[in-house]
Amino acid sequence: MAGLDQRVARRLEALRSRGLERRCPLPTRRRGVAYTLDGQPVIGFCSNDYLGLASGVIASDLPENTSTGATASRLICGDSDEHRALERSLAALVDHEDAVLFSSGYAANVGALPALLEPGDRVFSDALNHASIIDGLRLARARPTIIPHRRAPEHISIATGPTEPATWWVTESVYSMDGDVADPAAITRHLARGGFVYLDEAHSLGLFAGGAGFARHRGIKPSVIIGTLGKAFACAGAFVAGSRAVTELLRSTARSFVFSTGVSPLLVAAIKVALERVVGPDGDRRRERLWTNIARLAERLELEGPPPCSPIFPIHVGDNELAVRVSRELLARGWHVQAIRPPTVPEGTARLRVTVCADHSAEQIDRFAHDLRAAFSTHLGLRPQLRRARAS
Repeated sequence: MAGLDQRVARRLEALRSRGLERRCPLPTRRRGVAYTLDGQPVIGFCSNDYLGLASGVIASDLPENTSTGATASRLICGDSDEHRALERSLAALVDHEDAVLFSSGYAANVGALPALLEPGDRVFSDALNHASIIDGLRLARARPTIIPHRRAPEHISIATGPTEPATWWVTESVYSMDGDVADPAAITRHLARGGFVYLDEAHSLGLFAGGAGFARHRGIKPSVIIGTLGKAFACAGAFVAGSRAVTELLRSTARSFVFSTGVSPLLVAAIKVALERVVGPDGDRRRERLWTNIARLAERLELEGPPPCSPIFPIHVGDNELAVRVSRELLARGWHVQAIRPPTVPEGTARLRVTVCADHSAEQIDRFAHDLRAAFSTHLGLRPQLRRARAS
């Protein structure tokens, strides 16, 4: 093992020298956005629990005697009526015929993309798509063309015959690291011309009226939708929604579905409870608080232009070590915001990824905005480069 440890030690040192070493923070005593980090009480401004539901589903909400394990792949003996009922409910939420549950958003993308894309298909992928989409495309039999961020593949011919190669546009609705959104008009045009749209709704599902994601909110019906359940739904897992034919193909050929144990029945029950809350009056109240908080932070940071279109505020720093330094300065003031560095974001674009939740109070937002500006200007001699999420 000594030889292996020496190899690994060299690689770890190389990461440290570039400011890219990572360690998992360990929050304890969590109560909503408040928790303890390394013995220090903090308020978190970096989670994806947008509606504040992470502590909202407890064991007493779940049916008694729910088993913890599905026991096998759902193609063996791990399926259940509860799995199928939840899939139908999730499909209805995004206005599709059916859906397939996966263990995570990563598993959904690396399973669905290779299953759906065929040799000869033309595939256009946004330059800032999530790593799970990138890896799914690497496993697919069609080679993608990477297009500039938020640019549509519009100046191309699209074959529409049933035996012709398809033209896919693979994009996110709300981009996880920039907080901006896809162009709904461009998506509509691509679909109208006969192209297919593969839309990842990880950071938008549940944020709009009735628990809708970006697509349903904007009256768009993409060919395939990916929804994750670990953000606004505060659970875990993900689903891929589409026509019944699409979901039948995924159940037969998506390797991350076929060769994985089914999603835990306990988790299925928790997602069902979360779904009821997200689409109901409690979800409406939480969404109203969330968007009020988003607008308040934008105002306190003196952002110009149209209102923000997501809870994600990327605060660009550029240098990796400097981003970590700003993060530590904020932590010393009682705020937890992680520094995001390559390869999560492109080289030279290290940033703080600030996220707003429904559970943040007005006072917390005001104090955080004050300390964020002070951490940049007073202590680091910098002006925060607040790259705004683009309004659609």
